[in-house]
Amino acid sequence: MPSDLRHDYHYTMRPSILLSYATLYIVWGSTYWFIKVAVASMPPFWLVALRFVIGGIGFLGVAWLTGRIKGRITRRQILVSGGLGIFLLVGGNGLVTLAETTVDSYLAALVIASTPLAVALFDRLLLKIRIRPLCLGGIIIGLAGVGLLLYNGSSIFESLTPGVLLVIAGLASWAFATSLGHRAGAVPDLVVNSGVQMLTAGVVTGIATLMMGPSPASVIPLIEPEAWLSLAYLAVCGSLAFAAYTHLIHNEPAIRVVSYAFVNPLIAMVFGLVISNETATPFLVPGALMILGGLALMLWGERLFGRKPDPPAGE
Repeated sequence: MPSDLRHDYHYTMRPSILLSYATLYIVWGSTYWFIKVAVASMPPFWLVALRFVIGGIGFLGVAWLTGRIKGRITRRQILVSGGLGIFLLVGGNGLVTLAETTVDSYLAALVIASTPLAVALFDRLLLKIRIRPLCLGGIIIGLAGVGLLLYNGSSIFESLTPGVLLVIAGLASWAFATSLGHRAGAVPDLVVNSGVQMLTAGVVTGIATLMMGPSPASVIPLIEPEAWLSLAYLAVCGSLAFAAYTHLIHNEPAIRVVSYAFVNPLIAMVFGLVISNETATPFLVPGALMILGGLALMLWGERLFGRKPDPPAGE
């Protein structure tokens, strides 16, 4: 991408860019609702296993057909990618999928929207990256928004149900792996890395599910058609959304690409509250605004207040 494009926010977007943004917003925003539909009749870890085995095979197939696997990939890189995949997709996505058997999809999406805040905290703890004051302010506001979102009017602890705690644990697992992944030495190619992560997560979850039960013979007859359709959507459209994300990060300023963190929760709220008639929490609006406001201050505060962010490590 030309260097001047990174600072030009008024140019006309190409159709492929617009289509990529639309795909990223709609698909990633609707993911929580489709998970909710699927786990109504499909065991959650069956969904995780099938989804990521299909996605992993798809990504690695594309990588092989396009010649991206020709470069040397070490055993250590594969192990690192696989390990990160377990934290990201089994610990992160898997726990959220399990949580959605009892937690509304829009609520899970709003809590997960605070992931960048958790990543910043893990960056500080694991990588010793200094948190600038405005970023810290955004983290505090965002986390307060999560607390308000979960507050039922009498006690926040009453709202910390096992399902909500699973969402928070999934957020922490995803954020931990995201932060650690910056220096862990995973497979460098983005498509191959994603394929290894997905396939590892799918296989590990599948083996554990088969060992722990229930048996396929007892489960398959109980799975409703809409659950299979949701699985297909998550596996296929989810992969297309990741491809759109990859296209955007190579052609758009990063500060614009991360707008998905603000749009996805809004899409999830439309699916959950309007389409499925899920029940809104008492302080939904102020809690959501605080989460999104904290993200805005964290991501754009330095730019809005005329301060340059810290340069990348090594510069």
